[in-house]
Amino acid sequence: MKLFAYGTLLDLEKASKILKKAVKTARKAFLPNYRIAFNVPSPYGTGNPNIEEDGDGVWGVVYDVDEKTIRLLDRVSPRYVRIEVEVIVDGKPVRAVTYVGKVKGNVKPDRSCVERVIRGAKAHGLPEEYVKGLEVFLYEGNG
Repeated sequence: MKLFAYGTLLDLEKASKILKKAVKTARKAFLPNYRIAFNVPSPYGTGNPNIEEDGDGVWGVVYDVDEKTIRLLDRVSPRYVRIEVEVIVDGKPVRAVTYVGKVKGNVKPDRSCVERVIRGAKAHGLPEEYVKGLEVFLYEGNG
């Protein structure tokens, strides 16, 4: 099964703790017609990563994961719901699952989450223009 990661699971440190060996299967992926947002309210009153329709596309990676890993993600992500999406990998459409926020709020981006997403985007070699777009969220976030 393919997992499309666009948020903090891009960060290799976090991903390796949760996804274990699947981290080595990461391949760049593009989700058309979506945009990234940091609007899933955290317990701290800041916004965690999310994707929403009607955008210019979201870059991330796909990992090869098993059903056990998906069940774990379902449990550890109670503010998110799993959906199926079609991403582009190496120019070809690929079905994958990803997670979107159950609730959206008018909150400032959580700075540590934004930094983790940027760190992961750079580590995976996502397009520089996309990374620059992520950096804009740093100026909206809380310390």
